[in-house]
Amino acid sequence: MKDNKFTPIKISHNHEQERQYTSLFNAKIMRFEGLYNYLSKFISIQDKNTLKDEIYSNFITAFLEKESANFPPNSPVNSILHFFEVNTSKIQVLIDEFNAIDFDLTSVDLNAPVLPEQDFGTYTTTAEQNLLFTKIDNVIKAIEGLEKLNKVVYKAPLINAFNFLLQYDLSTQKLNANASYILGNMRG
Repeated sequence: MKDNKFTPIKISHNHEQERQYTSLFNAKIMRFEGLYNYLSKFISIQDKNTLKDEIYSNFITAFLEKESANFPPNSPVNSILHFFEVNTSKIQVLIDEFNAIDFDLTSVDLNAPVLPEQDFGTYTTTAEQNLLFTKIDNVIKAIEGLEKLNKVVYKAPLINAFNFLLQYDLSTQKLNANASYILGNMRG
């Protein structure tokens, strides 16, 4: 008896979504570094991860621990901040810019930030989709074999002839299986 275990096949990769994900990460880290550099003028920050949550209150607490000993016990916080030329408005703007970027850094070590791995692939969900993808992939390999023999292959008529089972990826300059068609998401 044959064992029919279904194994999903990766049929496409969303390069645009991956580019946006990387761009958001880099923008968030850039804003964080700007914030960290400004706050470091006033306090020593051993672990950048302490700035992940409640940045403003953590800064004020650390700043007052460092500097309040030099002032009378009842000195207003704003007076101490003003004396050391701490621009609280600038800090708030830097925090707001940092928080405005919608990227979750909870799993990122801010001392040495590395982009978290994420899969941007589209996968088949049934055995029938696997079979369809395999057949289309065989057609693509046959077309690529003709091109290796220096035969000119016009892609647009092929895409139409195969009723959009194939699609041309401009970024890689290759024919691919149309993931929407395979998954049954295409109208027509």
